[in-house]
Amino acid sequence: MGDRLAKEIKKFLIEFCPGTNLGKLSFVGFSLGGLIARAAFPHLEHLANKFHTFISLSSPHLGYMYNSNKLFETGMWFIRKWNKSKSLTQLSMQDGQTVEQSCLFKMSSWVGMSWFENIVLVCSNQDQYVPFDSARIQICKEALTDSNTSDGNRGNQYIQMSWNLLNKLKTKMLFRVDVDF
Repeated sequence: MGDRLAKEIKKFLIEFCPGTNLGKLSFVGFSLGGLIARAAFPHLEHLANKFHTFISLSSPHLGYMYNSNKLFETGMWFIRKWNKSKSLTQLSMQDGQTVEQSCLFKMSSWVGMSWFENIVLVCSNQDQYVPFDSARIQICKEALTDSNTSDGNRGNQYIQMSWNLLNKLKTKMLFRVDVDF
């Protein structure tokens, strides 16, 4: 989906912003759309100097590894098994032998986020679908506890994903906006 979005953007720019007419390029992604936008960034590297603002509205940047809603977790499991949903399998990082082999973990180290001047991560603690910490790209308490267990891989991999996404940022502003309904 990221590749298709990048192709659509390139086509639009050729048709409506020929030559050097493009001033700035910003993205707004809601839920899975935030991940699709991130997947498109590596395909748009030639435009990196035009990237301005990335607004993510409740996007599960760190997946569904730690989700406090057991009903939603059960529903996800059922849909993954019944419907064979590839995107849900990827969001729960079950698409590889290990978390490090999952699509979402690999995406965490892709280029693109560091090209933006501004990043806005909008989320809500009341969101029943996207884990709060995942949308904020922050390390949750469960990951810290999980990294102290004997196997410790899941928590450490979650922490590594967060680090991969944020450690190279050169943004002027990183906003984490918490919405309360």
